[in-house]
Amino acid sequence: MLHTASFYQPHNWVGTLFRVSRLHPRGRKVQWQSLPFFYPPADLMKSYRSGNLDFESFGASYLATLEERITADEAMSQWIARASDLGDFTLLCFEREDEPCHRLILAQWLAEKVPDLELDHLR
Repeated sequence: MLHTASFYQPHNWVGTLFRVSRLHPRGRKVQWQSLPFFYPPADLMKSYRSGNLDFESFGASYLATLEERITADEAMSQWIARASDLGDFTLLCFEREDEPCHRLILAQWLAEKVPDLELDHLR
């Protein structure tokens, strides 16, 4: 079952933890595996954070990136193929609960790609 959470809210972490952000939070020991094929492109993040893109435009560009990568990145394809067998797992990044975040876009996209994958506690 797929969950999402912020690095800053460990009480929401469930099962195996996966970092889907480019950066690692300062001062935190690594408690997760990194999935770089799910990181948003750096230039896309920069445009969003600077205010040049609204979240809707950011999301559309991020989804397009995921669609491009799925055909080109063997590690990504393999991870997706086994996602429904992972049991409980959480996608982690920086945004706090109830803030617009790429991890929510990613969770919905994964649910479309992996029909057996259940979504729970998307924060």
